Amino acid sequence: MRERRRVLLEALRAAGRARCRSLLLALGVCVALALLRVAAGAAPEWTERLYSRGLYPWLQRGLGCVSGLSPWSLGELGLLALAVLAAVRVGRIVRERVRRTGRALELACTEFLRALTLASWILSFYLLAWGLNHARLPYAHGTGLDVRDASSEELEDATREWLQRARDARANLPENADGTVAIDGDFERLASSVARAWAVAGTTDARLAGSPPVLRDGSLSLAMKLAGISGIYWPFTAEPHVNTLPPVPQRMFSALHEVAHQRGFAREDEANFLAVHVGTLSGDPALAYPVALVAFRELHRALRSAAPERAMQVERAIPSPLRRDIDAAIAFWVPRSAAQRAVRSVSTKVNDTYLKSQGQRHGVASYGRMVDLLLAQRRPLTGSASHVDSPR
Repeated sequence: MRERRRVLLEALRAAGRARCRSLLLALGVCVALALLRVAAGAAPEWTERLYSRGLYPWLQRGLGCVSGLSPWSLGELGLLALAVLAAVRVGRIVRERVRRTGRALELACTEFLRALTLASWILSFYLLAWGLNHARLPYAHGTGLDVRDASSEELEDATREWLQRARDARANLPENADGTVAIDGDFERLASSVARAWAVAGTTDARLAGSPPVLRDGSLSLAMKLAGISGIYWPFTAEPHVNTLPPVPQRMFSALHEVAHQRGFAREDEANFLAVHVGTLSGDPALAYPVALVAFRELHRALRSAAPERAMQVERAIPSPLRRDIDAAIAFWVPRSAAQRAVRSVSTKVNDTYLKSQGQRHGVASYGRMVDLLLAQRRPLTGSASHVDSPR
């Protein structure tokens, strides 16, 4: 045991001499930016002014210009490059081990230090290029939105209102042979519609303005489906990615949601709310219906928790066309095997941990917190009372 420990320490020293300076530099930058992230959380007003509405738009615009030059996703190409690099590095260690040259342990230590250095630079770039947006002011700040708990009556009224909106929007759309809504799934059309919708929204609120998004159809869509991911924003290249396998309405909503992240809104509840807001403003039925359906489903889910009896009454009012679309969306995401359930569980846990580490204390439940913003948005129009009895 002592001999093994001595050999390991010698290998670490030999590897460390070559990598020490670059590792210390990477760790130093990473720690400095991590401390800046903590400071940003303590001063959201300054973060909003200096970073989210100051430096970040320039960074995002620059990254987007570079990404837009490529017909392929630079984010996915980067992941592929990292995978190949890792395979090559591990292969070298295995080769030295098989040859029994005596360098396998030193090489393993060297590669570990290299990986730690690279990870530090990646985390540093993430924080600088996007991560500080988690500490910006909430979207409701300065908008006059009255965010608070709701009574079950108010929640039911809002649920029925969005059900009617979804019904009206669905009436203007054709159907497939199976009775589900027929929306053109061509990705170029989707990307163009989403870009126009965000451009319109940007004229109503400067915070929603930005450069045209470089939307990508995810080449890893099958893996995303297994992990339960409908879309992902890659901050290193400013590319929103959309899973191309779900029903088209979900793809439309996911695209709007991921562009909200590209605009600098990191919180999931705000990205969901802004997807609904932007899709509604667009005037495009192909966007208006998907976002209305999502808004209704989230409100109905909240109503089930607050007042199950009221939710049951609303359930009976769902028309058959909407029911078919909802059932199709639910069926798509149902895991088909124990392995898929295991992958989904791990993916959900990782995402939950990540969100909580970034200050979103509700974790994956943050997606559903858009309900609070939806209710706050309609209060000036309805004059809702302040009485609350919801447990949310």
